[in-house]
Amino acid sequence: MRDLAALTGTEERGEEVVSSLRERLEAASRAQFDGVSVFYWFANAEAPYGAGCCGGPGIVTRALGLTNVFEEEQAEWPQIGWESIAAADPDVLVIGDLTRKSQTAESARAKIAFLESNPVTRRMTAVREKRYVLLPGAALNPSLRTVDAVETVAEGLRGLGYEPS
Repeated sequence: MRDLAALTGTEERGEEVVSSLRERLEAASRAQFDGVSVFYWFANAEAPYGAGCCGGPGIVTRALGLTNVFEEEQAEWPQIGWESIAAADPDVLVIGDLTRKSQTAESARAKIAFLESNPVTRRMTAVREKRYVLLPGAALNPSLRTVDAVETVAEGLRGLGYEPS
């Protein structure tokens, strides 16, 4: 943001944006959901790309005190088999909505339909209890939208009945 502001001669406005983002992140991070495990599903039903330790989901996880069930994975988006995901049985599924005008297979709606019909995934606690938090796919990649992701996940967890500690 600072680089863009410097390039456009709007340094003061850039600092205001940076300050606002920091304040929002700090406010959202006051909610700590210790003990709540999550799986971040970005794309692909056949061999899903889920979040490892790092990247945007890593920031969300650390900011909210969550446990990413695949935190030990060093890749930003490792492909993980559904059997492994089901065995981890996360409390909540954070689903990237990759809806595009010409494609719907990666929409949150299509992903949920897959989860609820697949013989392996439909037995997962989060699926049985419909514990989903939906995010635009872009919010799962590190960017200005990461703050939105932290806020949306915190709000989604509250909506699912989780109370921050």
